[in-house]
Formats: sequence, C-alpha cells, structure tokens
Amino acid sequence: TTFEIINQVLFFARLFKKSKEKVTNIVFMGMGEPFLNYDNVLDAIRVLNDKDGFGLGARHISISTVGIKEGIKKFAGEDLQVNIAISLHAPTDELRAKIMPVNKKYNIASVLKSVDEYIKKTSRRVMFEYVMIKGVNDSEKCAKELIRIARRPLCFVNLISYNPTGVFKASPALQIKKFKEILEKAGV
Repeated sequence: TTFEIINQVLFFARLFKKSKEKVTNIVFMGMGEPFLNYDNVLDAIRVLNDKDGFGLGARHISISTVGIKEGIKKFAGEDLQVNIAISLHAPTDELRAKIMPVNKKYNIASVLKSVDEYIKKTSRRVMFEYVMIKGVNDSEKCAKELIRIARRPLCFVNLISYNPTGVFKASPALQIKKFKEILEKAGV
C-alpha cells in the first residue's frame, strides 16, 4: 500500500538520523514490480516528493521496472521528473528469457519501443540496468550485442555486480571492466 511504502522510507530516515545521516535517494526496486502496483507507487512518490510531505526532490527518486510497457506508457503522461530504469540484464531475447521469464511477455523489442516513446514524450534519460553474472551475460559478444540496444539518445547503462545467490556468481571485477570498456569505446 501507499502507507507501507512511505513507512519504509520513514523507518530508514529515523534510523539514519541517529548517525546524522539522511535519506537522499529512493529507488523503487526489489519490492515487487512497481508498475504492477502503479497507483500506490505514484501516490507514495507524490507524498515523498511533496514539500509538505517528505520533501525529497523528484530527481532523487527512481522507478526500476522489468519493462512493463503499459506502465512505462502511463508514466510518460505523469507530470513528474522521477527517473526510470529498465532491468535489462541481457542483450538478446533468448538469454533474457532464461534469466528473466517476464521476457516472454515483455520482450526486448517491445520494451525498447516503450522506452523510445517515453523519451520522445518526456525528453528524459532512461537507464538500462545490467546485472553482471559470471559466464552468463558478461562475454564480449554480449557487450557488442548490448551496444546495438543501448546506443540510443538519452539512454545509458548501469553495470551492476551480481549479488551471489544460488548457482550464479558475480562477474569478476576485471571482466566487468573489460565489458565496460567495450561499451564506452562504442559510445555507450
């Protein structure tokens, strides 16, 4: 609910206050797909952004989505300067479907179409999140395929070291560095 979301922020704001720190950024991620809880997430954002509420600037708030195109389209019509991030994690539908089953419904082409429409309507940047998983999506071939997708106006890539769970392991730091260099050399 809206209240539960705001309560999470208030909990950490109070906790941080003890050490003279404060909440400076909020990312809607890891709590379920934000665009499948659209109304509650947007209501929470409005309270968190409101100068008479929590007072956090909209540009310090981000929504991370797996690419729910209906949510992206609807969000483009909001009068908010909140950031949007797309959990991409693979450069091809075949690989993305293996690590993100949602790709069967929201494939890369449909997500990219939604992103392009969002950018056209809002002129706001979009981040592609790419979790680096050792031996899965961290090859030179994957980097080159990612360039094809990510080299578009107002888009950038955030490479994230995988938090090891189960059978997967994080890509080594050197591999992430090489992957990043390939992207940067191509202007991504």
